Amino acid sequence: MPSRRKLLGTSILATGALIMLLPQAKVPVQAQAESRVVRIQTMNVYDTLYLLRGGSTSLAMMRDDGVVLVDSQPEGWTDPLRKALESVTDQPVQTIINTHAHRDHVGGNVAIAPKSDIVAHANAQKRMAASDEFKGTNAKFLPNKIVSDKLTLFTGVDQVDLYYFGKGHTDGDLVLFFPEKRVAHFGDLVWPKAVPVVDVESGGSALALPDTLAKAVAQLTNVARVTTGHEEGAAGNKAPAANASTRSARTMPWAEMQEYAEFTRDLVAAARQALEGGKTVDQTAATLQLPARYKAYDLSNARPFVQAMARELGK
Repeated sequence: MPSRRKLLGTSILATGALIMLLPQAKVPVQAQAESRVVRIQTMNVYDTLYLLRGGSTSLAMMRDDGVVLVDSQPEGWTDPLRKALESVTDQPVQTIINTHAHRDHVGGNVAIAPKSDIVAHANAQKRMAASDEFKGTNAKFLPNKIVSDKLTLFTGVDQVDLYYFGKGHTDGDLVLFFPEKRVAHFGDLVWPKAVPVVDVESGGSALALPDTLAKAVAQLTNVARVTTGHEEGAAGNKAPAANASTRSARTMPWAEMQEYAEFTRDLVAAARQALEGGKTVDQTAATLQLPARYKAYDLSNARPFVQAMARELGK
């Protein structure tokens, strides 16, 4: 039987990630593809769970019967993703778990073509089914295992619990918990040390987000670390380091996750008070008054969040 991993305790650059986002700049498609890199890092030395960062953030768990991939990266990132995976395993992708329906997390479903299941929340499945990427013969790459409130996959050291706690970034965000590894993955529900991103068009809710995160914090126990759908403070992609690192992946400690849930509640309360007091969206975003303990948080993305709130409040 092939081993789960070919390499332990390392971080590898799979050549093939970096897109320079220059206004109006036109980069040939081939050059874009050749410049993309997916960086793969261990969660723990001698463990089988990896963090992959490229067009977005994915997780990969190496099982004897194949890879469980959490989010398939944007369309066009499949080759560097495969190179990253092949650096640690010779097994194919067996299962994909889509944390939500956005293209930067489901765009690789078709190209990767998992051998078994694609898993997502019911609302995410419906939104994916309505998109052009999954029309016609590509419909077979839509989720075929659906989560309503909770679903458990696998057992023992490979167990992963999938939860739906409510609306937030979209109306179909899953939270994953690996109990034996004490790792929780929050997808795009959490943007570390930054204002959350809410997509109202995809059913997201700025008003509901604090309750959604509070439910997660209350129900998940024995979590040591948290991973998220994008790098800390980054709404886009950053260049990976030039050299491979032997350090484990950067994650949020659980205490920081608990604080983030409280941050979203205080953020919504402050913005709501300003909006209901007659301030405009711009005025509210520019004059947010939050407790001093959040001074390290990046509020530069406050306006879209406040705009989402205003829309929900009918302001």
